[in-house]
Amino acid sequence: MSVEAAPSSASASDESTALAARLLAEKTAALARLAAGIAHELRNPLAVILARVQLLEIAMKGGKPLPPGKLEMTLRTVGEQAVRASKIIESLSIFARPRSPELTSVDLAETIGHVLSDVRAHMPEDRTVTTDVDVAPEVHTVVADNVQLMTALRQLTINALQAMPDGGRLWIRARGREGSVEVMVGDTGSGVAPHDAPRIFDPFFSTKPSGAGLGLCVAQTIAEAHGGSVRLVASGGPGAEFVLSLPTRWRVP
Repeated sequence: MSVEAAPSSASASDESTALAARLLAEKTAALARLAAGIAHELRNPLAVILARVQLLEIAMKGGKPLPPGKLEMTLRTVGEQAVRASKIIESLSIFARPRSPELTSVDLAETIGHVLSDVRAHMPEDRTVTTDVDVAPEVHTVVADNVQLMTALRQLTINALQAMPDGGRLWIRARGREGSVEVMVGDTGSGVAPHDAPRIFDPFFSTKPSGAGLGLCVAQTIAEAHGGSVRLVASGGPGAEFVLSLPTRWRVP
């Protein structure tokens, strides 16, 4: 009768060491990508701010202050870039250290309306986008952190609008489904290429020239903090649709 030899403790130790080394390498690589993304996204607005400040400094030292119109434009640019940098940092804070949701009863239709009003106010006037909102009666009121929910929906809506630079149609629909509330945000843009789909929730991944690549991962982080998720359900062709899912099992304390 033959007896198989048990794996040696040295062999098991080697496998454990190799696994730990691989996990450490993956974590280090992820942190390196994150650091590179932060540096890239903050470098642009800070460079613009520095250039405008140096312009003002040169004008003041030369005794030739900028004309009022140019001064106003310069200060506006500085302000806009400072806001952009601030939003990047805010998004990173949500992604890195999401706070626990403060649950309240939320009027979902009203929240969606506020999000659309806010987004439209910052949309170019020459872009024509029609909107279609449909909230089913059974999910008119949901339990969620209203501020976080607005942030997540705003990110999904902005992502949809950025996919339609020439205009199109945006729809937001909410339905109840098997113990959850699903909010669908869709557009008639160019869609998500199949090879990009696995990475769209990675921080700083973006196919848009002006995109910071933080919107979708922030929306996903907020959804997960609520015990839900965000998923892409349409890609590879014209248009895309994302679904924000929240559990309905919670009750307001």
